[in-house]
Amino acid sequence: MNPLSAHPPRTPKTSIINSSSAVHIYGQSIYEPKEDMEPAVVDKEEYPEELDEEEVEQKSAGKVRVRKDEVWRDLFLTSNGRDKAFLLLLFNWLGPLTAIKAQQSVPYSAEVSTEKSKKTTRPFLHTVLYAPPPVLLELVHSVSDDVATLSVLGLFGKKLGERAGRFSDWCWLLATLVGLVENGVERQMIGNLQHAVESRLYSESMSGATSKSKPKDSKLDETELSRLRKQDYWLQITRTKLMMDLIFVCACSRRVDIARKADDSVAYDVFRIKRFAETVQTTVGLTAAILRYDLDRKTLMPEANARGFSALKLYNGQRNIILKKLL
Repeated sequence: MNPLSAHPPRTPKTSIINSSSAVHIYGQSIYEPKEDMEPAVVDKEEYPEELDEEEVEQKSAGKVRVRKDEVWRDLFLTSNGRDKAFLLLLFNWLGPLTAIKAQQSVPYSAEVSTEKSKKTTRPFLHTVLYAPPPVLLELVHSVSDDVATLSVLGLFGKKLGERAGRFSDWCWLLATLVGLVENGVERQMIGNLQHAVESRLYSESMSGATSKSKPKDSKLDETELSRLRKQDYWLQITRTKLMMDLIFVCACSRRVDIARKADDSVAYDVFRIKRFAETVQTTVGLTAAILRYDLDRKTLMPEANARGFSALKLYNGQRNIILKKLL
């Protein structure tokens, strides 16, 4: 370029097109404003036939079903002390009945279709016969006890009530013996765990603090040891309560014919023990009630503060609680 020329030198102009912009497509003007290419969203409500079958199955599997017997069982369990009418009929058979019906239903599996699961559902009688013996014993005991209570109210015959009461006493005796056996087995297991934790703590204390020692593990062992000791303490309380129940049921005289005279009253007990029956029954019954109060005090106190619930609100509230637990 001639430096003596009157025209100024030409300098390169900056491009108005960004280098990072998209590549130009033929047939499209570069002067028109660009629109973002967004993927088209297909509304599933407009095309319900195009929904995936697996997605429908997942949504149906996610819905948790709560049976009515579960709601009524928790309803009666949480109504102790609030509605006095519930004390006439204990409805303790709702617990074992719910456990049996839970075993009857087949759990959901992603590999098995719902039609096959319906076919593999066992009959209720088959499930009852194959239920654990303690559950069956509790179910029969609760039903016979309710029949005896209804006979006292006059809804059933007198002879049926007497037989149901005596059968309920025998079931109570067997249930108490089973509870004592289970309590002994559980105490033995907790004793073994407690001995193992104490051995670890003793070995750590004798070895002393070294570079390889972990104080966090020792704190965890101490917490576990305190928990096991507390659990063993409450198992001892439960064993004492079961012993009181055993003495009570052996000298029980709760089925008394009020039409007879006091001298000719017949006690429908298990072993026909009449001597000092009232004294022993009062003493051991009061002791068992005190021990049971200590066991259930934390459970009954929040329930005693509840006020003003109607039957429908109480039912719906209990159903929501069970749903939250299952979810």
